Amino acid sequence: MDELRSLSQRALVSPVTFSLLFAFALAAAIVAITGGDPLAAGEEMFTGAVTGSGLRNTLGRAIPIIGMALAVSIAFRSGIINLGGEGQMVIGGLAGTIVAIYLPGPGFLIVPTAMVAGAVVGALWAMLPAYGQTKLRLPILITSLLLNYVARAITGYLVRFPLSDVSVTLATTRQVPETARMPKMPIFGGVSLSLILVILLVVLLWLVYTRTVVGYETQMAGFNMRSARYGGIDVEQRTVQVMVVGGAIGGLIGTHLIIGEALRFIDGELVLSGFAWTGLLVALLAVNRPIPIFVTGLFFSGLQIGGLAMQRNAGVSWRLSQVLQAVVIVAVACRLAIRRSDRPTAEAGETEAAGLGEV
Repeated sequence: MDELRSLSQRALVSPVTFSLLFAFALAAAIVAITGGDPLAAGEEMFTGAVTGSGLRNTLGRAIPIIGMALAVSIAFRSGIINLGGEGQMVIGGLAGTIVAIYLPGPGFLIVPTAMVAGAVVGALWAMLPAYGQTKLRLPILITSLLLNYVARAITGYLVRFPLSDVSVTLATTRQVPETARMPKMPIFGGVSLSLILVILLVVLLWLVYTRTVVGYETQMAGFNMRSARYGGIDVEQRTVQVMVVGGAIGGLIGTHLIIGEALRFIDGELVLSGFAWTGLLVALLAVNRPIPIFVTGLFFSGLQIGGLAMQRNAGVSWRLSQVLQAVVIVAVACRLAIRRSDRPTAEAGETEAAGLGEV
């Protein structure tokens, strides 16, 4: 009982709890000022996200959000700022699409082969900034970000010319054959089987972080790379490893978005989806911890899908859901900054490190 009471108290004073309450209070005030009914809008947002086809859409949208959050969080936990998730997702997605379209054979072989191809190409793309930092001392933050534009250019050229479907006016590949599409589950309204893959990734990363030497070394490198190197950890090798794993997950998600959702690679569509950057926000809000990433990703997805239902049924713009996301992120950042400034420097540093290391 005492432990349960302690957990409840910690939840109440958590920066995330404060931020959620503040964000929803602000959203309700905005709706009321503009002449709407905050309670009706909130009810439509909630029911639109968790009932009927809304539940399927929420789970389906959560797959790429959670996946991309996991992809970037792996590097963030090691103290490496990987901003190349978008490029890894895009170029890995095209590689998986090519395999799905042109590889002959039964679907039960094509689908996993396409996913593996997307993961391999995403990993190879992530190795470029990793080796740039470890061998050439090029800042990985800059190179990973700039390679997003290179990935867009390469995929754009391939889709517009060698791989173009001349039967349509869009810059797109041919449609993925029906036998090469990601299967749907018989539950949750037919959500993609990729949901199971994402859940397995969450569990696997949680086990790695909490039960393995690799997870411990990754955490130590994230606390202080200089100390980790002094303690015998090969920081350069660890940098390459976490980037490769993150890139592989990004490629997996890109492939899922084509063979499981869009069914053809349209130039620029994966970029416009914003999943890579939404995933980055989710990773930051969840402090790079797998299980909180899963919960936060579901929450953000529910906000987006519920926002559309709110606009349709209550007449309140869906952009209010974007405001909620932004306010939650800003409020968490401000609350953490205030808490940190209220403590002595050493204590604040220890607390921050402990928070980053929690799983």
